[in-house]
Amino acid sequence: MNSSRAFQRLRRLLRRPERAWGLALIVGLIVFVVIPVAYMALHSFMFDSLGPRYVRGAQPGDWTLFYWTRVLTGSLSRAIFWEPFSHSLIIAILMSAIAIPLGSLFAWLVVRTDIPLKGLFNSVLIIPYIVPSWTIGLAWLTVFKAERFGGQPGLFHSLFGVDPPAWVGYGLLPIVISLGAHYVPYSFILLRGALASVDARLEESAEILGAKRMEILRKITFPLVLPALGSAFVLTFGKGLGEFACQAFLGLPIRYYTLSTRVYSAFEHRQHGQGYVLTMILILMTTLTVLANQKLIGARKKFTTISGKGARHKPVKLGAWRIPATGLLLAFVLAFVVAPIGLIAWETFMRYEGQYSLSNFTLHYWVGRGDPMLADGQPGIFRSSFILGAIKNSVLLAGATALASGVIGILLGYAVVRARGTWLSRTIEFLSFTPYMIPGIAFGGIYLSIFARKWGPLPALYGTFALLAITCVAKYLPYSSSSGISAMHQIDPTLEEAAEIHGEGWLGRFRKVILPLAKGGFLSAFLLTFITTMRVLDLIVLLVTPQTRTMTSIIFRYQQQGYTQHAYGIMLLIVGITLAGHYLVRRLGGRIQF
Repeated sequence: MNSSRAFQRLRRLLRRPERAWGLALIVGLIVFVVIPVAYMALHSFMFDSLGPRYVRGAQPGDWTLFYWTRVLTGSLSRAIFWEPFSHSLIIAILMSAIAIPLGSLFAWLVVRTDIPLKGLFNSVLIIPYIVPSWTIGLAWLTVFKAERFGGQPGLFHSLFGVDPPAWVGYGLLPIVISLGAHYVPYSFILLRGALASVDARLEESAEILGAKRMEILRKITFPLVLPALGSAFVLTFGKGLGEFACQAFLGLPIRYYTLSTRVYSAFEHRQHGQGYVLTMILILMTTLTVLANQKLIGARKKFTTISGKGARHKPVKLGAWRIPATGLLLAFVLAFVVAPIGLIAWETFMRYEGQYSLSNFTLHYWVGRGDPMLADGQPGIFRSSFILGAIKNSVLLAGATALASGVIGILLGYAVVRARGTWLSRTIEFLSFTPYMIPGIAFGGIYLSIFARKWGPLPALYGTFALLAITCVAKYLPYSSSSGISAMHQIDPTLEEAAEIHGEGWLGRFRKVILPLAKGGFLSAFLLTFITTMRVLDLIVLLVTPQTRTMTSIIFRYQQQGYTQHAYGIMLLIVGITLAGHYLVRRLGGRIQF
């Protein structure tokens, strides 16, 4: 009898498609998000295969606190954790101190003032976000590379005949500047939207009552845009903690380690226990940042930023400051948009690094055949089957990830919106957001550990294209789910109900009603995920093999081996593809603001 009642309840539950899909999605999220994180947390307290080398009599799988004490309090803890931790923290703080004020200032200038060329700045200022975060870092190396750290010297040496100080070319300074400039668009985009939504009459009323400009900004504008500032801080600070590629390119040559590069080093040397502990600490730090932001925003939820009568914006006249403000924006665009891409492009046409004359011009690194005197005989990009294979893998990976993310995003949105207010909806929304709190290098380490072996019906996936795709789909769930939820909120449920009354089954309703109406959300999720996957390195650097190499992993390898022109050429291809993807988003109706 009990089994019969349970079966009837299950049938009633599954009769509602949003509940059926919701349960299926929860199972998938548990398998691909919750279990991997729990697995890593659990195994940080177990000896790995190298445990017997460190502790006599230890057996792999035995419970232990060894790795936690080794990382936090052991004789090598300073080198393993505390020094990289301080480096990561300083980088995250300083890059946030650059990105958030600059992005906020640029947003205010573009939205609220009479500055010229607003359309140009609106488009160009987001380019550092669209291209990979390490574009500026590689361009920095082109200028300040030192011969003593491998390869040919950079442009600075060519112009002045001496190497720049090591701290200029590598380490904290270039990492902070490169990442700070890259994340300026995050603050710009978020604050641009917030400032455009605030009714300017609030500020005008204060001005009429005699308030000074700084007092208005401090007491009215700042509190109203505080949620956007909080989000900008989380994006910037959290990304700074987990950023890998730029810190690897500019830090590893001088052994300047951060938490993310230490995680990479641990897994690269099969020190899994140590890697688990570092990964859990990195996840904890990012999670605390997100939770702190949510608490801050929660305290400010009663601020009304959009009035029912619409927002009027009377441009602030800058007067004598108009030219300097325009110059500041143009200087940023030239220094961190035009110059990095231009320098990288220029380098690909130089036969020998460090020689910037026209007589050194060549097309070899693009279309040349193998020459033993250049790059150890490596052929040009478009003649190398190795590189062409990586390009093919990157496009296939990005396409497969984007297609799966688009479909899953719509299904997630359907389950969340149609079951709004239920435990099912809240659980799906929370679990789909969880991967955002896990830095890419940590997420890749988790999947390397759990899918390197067979688990029940799941085969060992390490070294397969499927593992890369699953990892990317799971990591980018926050993007796809936000697009799907946004799209489903715009679809009136009565449209689906009308089709149901006419006898249309759920699959028919989904194909004929929901998908056509939600195509904007699907397209946004597809293209955003495609662009992000094309440029990703930290997430997959631990997972790629010679058979599954991608464009970004080839750049990382070539940069380490000194094949600079090849690495920069592939970098330009990625930039071109990501910019083309962003263009398609705007042309084909994507609704995500970049």
